[in-house]
Amino acid sequence: MTTATDRPTGVTFLAVVAGITGVVDILTGLGDIGIAGGFLSDHGFGDTLDGIMTVVGVVLVAIGVVGLATGFGLWRGRNWAWLITRLWASVCIVVGVVGAALPLLGDTLTSTILGVVTGSAGTAIVAAVVLWYLYQPRVKAMFGRT
Repeated sequence: MTTATDRPTGVTFLAVVAGITGVVDILTGLGDIGIAGGFLSDHGFGDTLDGIMTVVGVVLVAIGVVGLATGFGLWRGRNWAWLITRLWASVCIVVGVVGAALPLLGDTLTSTILGVVTGSAGTAIVAAVVLWYLYQPRVKAMFGRT
């Protein structure tokens, strides 16, 4: 078990962010499921949209549960939480780079496209910093990695 004095501040920050994000994802997913419970089809949007919202809601709840568990695992210094965080950071880097590159394939560069490129690149940069941080000796040691 890791105590607060043994836990690096950055790991505490990542654990809190993962926990908060997990709760927000769960609540958002439950909201999507609630809205999909016939509300959309009752207002002329169709059953297909209800089904899509239900699927999106279930996926968000699942992601939220994983995020909440990861936050708890990071807080407690669990090796599996380090692995999940590393995986999420890697996925965010790939998605950020692809998201930044795709708009550049168009003919014109508008402010909207520039905003998407900047936002996606920012996501990739933050994820790269998290990934770099996870490999710092003190952080790796906390999770039983050498």
